[in-house]
Amino acid sequence: MTHALIASLRAAAGDMTPALARVADTVLAQPDTTLRQSITELAEASASSEASVMRFCRDQGFTGFQDFKLALAKELATDERARDIGSPTDDIQRLVETAIISLRETEQLIVREDIAKAARQLLAATVVDCFGIAASGVTAQYLAYKMTRIGKLSRALGDAHLAVMAAGTAQPGTVQVVISSSGSTVDAVRIAELARSKGAFVIGISNRSKSPLIAACDLALIASWPETPLTGGAFPSKISQLLIVDALVAEMTRQDPGRLVLLSRTAEVVSDRSF
Repeated sequence: MTHALIASLRAAAGDMTPALARVADTVLAQPDTTLRQSITELAEASASSEASVMRFCRDQGFTGFQDFKLALAKELATDERARDIGSPTDDIQRLVETAIISLRETEQLIVREDIAKAARQLLAATVVDCFGIAASGVTAQYLAYKMTRIGKLSRALGDAHLAVMAAGTAQPGTVQVVISSSGSTVDAVRIAELARSKGAFVIGISNRSKSPLIAACDLALIASWPETPLTGGAFPSKISQLLIVDALVAEMTRQDPGRLVLLSRTAEVVSDRSF
């Protein structure tokens, strides 16, 4: 288990069994309290059982509850941002604070080697298609825009029928980037599976670390702050996805510095579009 314990729990909680999810939610809501609880107290607080708490700890890579609490204590001692954000004075402060936490947790979740691998695949691709529905479509458009700015033409496909046709005609050399915050959107999963079956390299961007989409992809990039049915398109979830997009494009220019020249060219050709 890495030092990003709370970020990992937040990313995985939505895909746990109900009993384990209650344990995770209880820990995330009051991590300081968890440190002072016995396994029995945490089981009671989460309306689960001692066996569920033990399974929860082992699923996270720990030998038991005490081992889990030790890791949690270390994180809370060195990472103040992992604590509850408290009671912001207004909605704007709440948005700012949750966005900061989301960005920092996403930084912890990002595997640098995966970003480098994804960038290599994108640079070598003959075709790059970016797919996302609704709020995830915003991220797809942003990725296509950022890559076009550095001379890597790509398409943002927000229509499921067009995306299925593109996936169905994919071939080796194609990179399909599929974005879904929940990782469970039927169209997103279908497109990932179809594109991969045709030989495309499929990159998934999601706020869930375990989901049908992630299982269907060659490479997964996980953002923090998973959404709920009532918070679809939430600002912290979107900004964490955009961080991954910027990290990808930054890595592409690092691997191929000539892309910076193309960035200047694209800036020049649109310069007359502003007053």
